[in-house]
Amino acid sequence: MMKFRTAKSALLQLLGDSAGGRYRVIGYQKQSKSAHTDNKLVQVYYSEGSFPKNAGRYHGEKAHDITLEIDLAVSAHADADIATLQSETSTAVQRAAALAGVKFAAENADNELDELIDIIYQIVMDARNDGLGLDKGIIASRWIDRIQKDTTIEHGGLVVKTANMKYTCRVSEDVPGDIGNEPANVIIDSQIPVDDCTGAGVETVNDNLEVE
Repeated sequence: MMKFRTAKSALLQLLGDSAGGRYRVIGYQKQSKSAHTDNKLVQVYYSEGSFPKNAGRYHGEKAHDITLEIDLAVSAHADADIATLQSETSTAVQRAAALAGVKFAAENADNELDELIDIIYQIVMDARNDGLGLDKGIIASRWIDRIQKDTTIEHGGLVVKTANMKYTCRVSEDVPGDIGNEPANVIIDSQIPVDDCTGAGVETVNDNLEVE
């Protein structure tokens, strides 16, 4: 298995083990589900990688600079349904109340997202987690390059705020090659050429060889 997959699994494991009921990690199996953590979600996935020629060998191990995305999502309930803002039958008072409810919910979600960013950053960049719990030397040059918030999503009575953190590091990939699938049967047609001196020849023989 390539090391970028190992690094992704290790980062997911670290965030899941460190959650302590403060958020949920998608794909982490040991956590318990609760209403408190359902509104704070974390997801880890591999997005890209590069193989610099000056940091690897043509034959043998290759340096792999990888980017692991940490997506964060926080939701908050608005006091009024957002559909009220879009309804032509809503009164001005109803729309004003709905707008205020949405704004307060967005502010709450934004504050909780800031808190979640703070938590995740402190976990990942803690010096004790420098190698993501893997053997020494597997992870190198780990860093969080960027944190970016996305636009607010409004649906029904729910306001969702999302953000993304880019975790980068370097791993060394072995290249044993692809084993692939061997064919079940190989048919070999063998011919013994006609003897140039005697003119004698032998008929073609078809051997069915089973390849294990």
